[in-house]
Amino acid sequence: MNRRFSALLLLVNLFFSASCFSHQYSLTFNRPQSTPQADYALELLKLAYADIGFKIHIIDFSRKNALLAANNGVLDGQLGRDISVEQDYKNLVRVNYELFKFDLILYKTCLPNKLEQLESIAIVDAYPVQERYLASTKFAGSIIKVKSISTQLNLLAQQKVQGALMVDFVPENNSAVKPKSCFEKEVLTTYPLYHYLNKNNKNLVDKLEKSLINLTNNGTVYALKAKYGLNF
Repeated sequence: MNRRFSALLLLVNLFFSASCFSHQYSLTFNRPQSTPQADYALELLKLAYADIGFKIHIIDFSRKNALLAANNGVLDGQLGRDISVEQDYKNLVRVNYELFKFDLILYKTCLPNKLEQLESIAIVDAYPVQERYLASTKFAGSIIKVKSISTQLNLLAQQKVQGALMVDFVPENNSAVKPKSCFEKEVLTTYPLYHYLNKNNKNLVDKLEKSLINLTNNGTVYALKAKYGLNF
């Protein structure tokens, strides 16, 4: 009886040890919108993490709240963000490897056609880079925060705003109303995108950087870019 009890106790201990081991070697991030750039970055990061003995778990999570959750440790970090997050989210540590670059684009009415002359601009609330860029300029108009690009374009089409500021790696909704009046598209600037970890995981930063460099040197990054039709 004692032998059977000891064997059972051993199995229980092994089970909980395996569970703890599995938890220690996995990280959780929110699901990005599916675009060629995001899919490429996710697959690349999965390979880099696997190389250092970790797994990535992707969960559905409010994009608007994802940065705060990552900063507070509810999520383990952010798969890809620009450096504008570093000012307000001090607990996020950058993995200093450029995943890709993206353009900040302004859709605007033809007249007036200069950013600082526009009376109102719509931005997507989940991307702080838009508001931070406006703060760095002489723009003094109204900033309308919305949840999607389709809402931005609808507001522009209905002439409720004079401009819509957006990042180019987020897909436009084909059902969005396109402006019928004269409007222009202007690339304002280009930003690199990086992977960020909560400071609780900062011990992984150097390992990840080395792994990503190795994946670049051995041709994996080139193959992934070709797979997703990317040429940056």
